[in-house]
Amino acid sequence: MKIIQFEWKKLWKSKAFIAILLITVALIAGLFTRNYFYQDIVKSKKIEMFQEHSSAVISPVNSDRDTLEEIGEGVDPKLEESIELGLTLYQKLQELLGAINADENLSALQLENEAYELAMQYASMNEGFRYPLTELEMKDEIKLNEELLQKELPKEDLQASIQPSVFMKQVMQLLFNTFGFFILLVVIGTPIVKEFDDHTIKLTYGLPISSHRLVLSKWLSMVLSGAIWLGLVLLAAYAVSTVLGKELANPFEYPLYTEQMTFITMGEYVTQSIFFGLFYLILLMSFFIYLSFLLKSTLVVHIVLLILFVVNFIMTSNGVIHLALPWSYQELDQAVILSETASWIGAIFSLILTGVLLLFAVLSSKRREYR
Repeated sequence: MKIIQFEWKKLWKSKAFIAILLITVALIAGLFTRNYFYQDIVKSKKIEMFQEHSSAVISPVNSDRDTLEEIGEGVDPKLEESIELGLTLYQKLQELLGAINADENLSALQLENEAYELAMQYASMNEGFRYPLTELEMKDEIKLNEELLQKELPKEDLQASIQPSVFMKQVMQLLFNTFGFFILLVVIGTPIVKEFDDHTIKLTYGLPISSHRLVLSKWLSMVLSGAIWLGLVLLAAYAVSTVLGKELANPFEYPLYTEQMTFITMGEYVTQSIFFGLFYLILLMSFFIYLSFLLKSTLVVHIVLLILFVVNFIMTSNGVIHLALPWSYQELDQAVILSETASWIGAIFSLILTGVLLLFAVLSSKRREYR
């Protein structure tokens, strides 16, 4: 226990870890402030979008009405039916705009679904008609809206929400990724690997402790520090959005599409992010410890890490990602929404690799090299 306290003192004395904690809180507060003042813009964009939908509908309807005036009523029943359906759709869109303006969120969801159903019917009757959304996109929106209506939750902009669970997802997407994990690893790990540069590692080796205790103490101090950062991110995001955001009875029931277009709730998303985020940190810290004892140079370790992080980012960005592979969780948001269910294989594999890397770190810790 004392050796872990010793490692912690070195970390806290560097002040970099305290700085990253404060910067993290400031970043989360700034993001929430941006989202808070962005709500009117979100509403305006939604209104503007459905106004465009209305314009896209009324234009061909007016054209068909002009045609009907020229040929007279009763000559083309199909044209008359198309005009009637188009006017019904246009009226439904106007009702939807009114509901959005009045902040009647649940009514707006129902009206939006009805409008999409009419739009698909109208498109099937008029081959040249192009609604702003494709049929597949409309069906996806209908499916999401039905899920929201069932849970009595308003639809949120996933990139500008003040609803607790959705805001937490945005924060995790912003921080639990290649950039966030790399910065955290450098800040936490530098005091440890720097011992090899300034040769203060000799003082540590002078202590009456075994190599495996030395390696484990450094690893545990890094894991605890990483867990503190991860916990602070989640706590700060939840606290600010709960106190200042929307008051909802069941915010963590908000549905989120997976890559397979099935739903997971925001509660499941947050739980899996915490679970796999911790396992990824455990593995990441063990890898850093191994590199430190193997390479014994701050600059070289950081360069190797940067190269590996960039290569992994390129791979995950191109879809080379699998839940059973622990390094897939470098882009945590992408990994979690990949599937409806969590992969225990990935967690078990992480633990096995962690043990192997720590064993290699112990074997790389040769006391005679520093005498």
